[in-house]
Amino acid sequence: MKKLFAASLFLLIALVYGCRYTADDPTSPGTVPDNQPATVVDLDAPTGGFSFADEDPVFGESEIFQSYDNEPAYDDPYREQERVREMERRHGARIYRFRAVWGHLARAFDDSTTAERCPIDWTGTLHVEGGVIIIEKVIAFEAADSVTRIDKSTIGWVSHTGPHVDGIQVKLVCPPPSPPDGTSNGMPEPVLVFETGPYTARFTPEQLMSLNIVQPVDRCGNGISINSHIILPSCPRGHLMGGWKSVEPDTIISPDSTGTRGVVHGVFRGIWIGRHGYAVGHLKGVYGVNSAGERVFFGKYIDEDGRFMSILRGHYGAVPAIDAGNACMHGWFEGVWLGKDLVVKGRLKGHWAADEPGVGFFHGVWGMNCSGVW
Repeated sequence: MKKLFAASLFLLIALVYGCRYTADDPTSPGTVPDNQPATVVDLDAPTGGFSFADEDPVFGESEIFQSYDNEPAYDDPYREQERVREMERRHGARIYRFRAVWGHLARAFDDSTTAERCPIDWTGTLHVEGGVIIIEKVIAFEAADSVTRIDKSTIGWVSHTGPHVDGIQVKLVCPPPSPPDGTSNGMPEPVLVFETGPYTARFTPEQLMSLNIVQPVDRCGNGISINSHIILPSCPRGHLMGGWKSVEPDTIISPDSTGTRGVVHGVFRGIWIGRHGYAVGHLKGVYGVNSAGERVFFGKYIDEDGRFMSILRGHYGAVPAIDAGNACMHGWFEGVWLGKDLVVKGRLKGHWAADEPGVGFFHGVWGMNCSGVW
């Protein structure tokens, strides 16, 4: 199979020694002086060593980020259909954003292997009982692959993967729940059914509010990654996705050479997908073990113009292999994102998959601290 995205080298540019990481929320970027001093990675520091300074767009690394930015919008006529828009406006309507990426997850952004690796036929369907599916993105489908509309509640696709991945992003519009008095609103309770040869699942409305799944399907490293969230007009949330890549462990020495500030185990770069389902900025970061022995990550999110948006920080871990013969490691991450005043603005969580040093993938969701739903 041809490569997933345009070729890119994931450059590890002096992350630890002297590297410059030049609104507090997704809609209100903060401003800081242009002469903010450069900082260095410090896994014991509140920001990991990342500064609150604005940056060049895409951190000045357009060649590295070009593979992560390849998610063109899909022109679905149902998006503007008045009947669907009326359904979205209905009081109590339940609306979700659902993303699924499948194939050799760790190789999603890797171009070092062009040979076929355990090709899989992922041809399948997505159906939401009693609701409407709006196709927003068809991720990395090649010329021989396609997506089709079956009816307002069902889509189908032809998809084949080898060393890379394919995927979809959709918006699900579902009717309000039945009244608590036990009477029916005349609509069936929504259930989302995802069906392919390698993986099939059913999801309830409660599960769709906050799905976070990574599931291996064979010993070659193939699997599926699913994230979803409920869409609340007054409480923004969205997705994030990119490369999660390990490096040779690198100990950070304190400036006075009397101690350490942690050990770097890897780096990540990716896109921040906004509340409307489209990329609105970029993020880069580092993960490893701090001096207290905790597995931590830190990162920085900027908008498309390079303006500082937030600092990301949290913890991560690995999931024990289900099968010793499985070629792909996977794990989780969870944390918060902070404004320039270090006040927590929201949370984030997700999962990662890794194959070998320098090859990996992450996929997750973020949300503001304005709802009990997470």
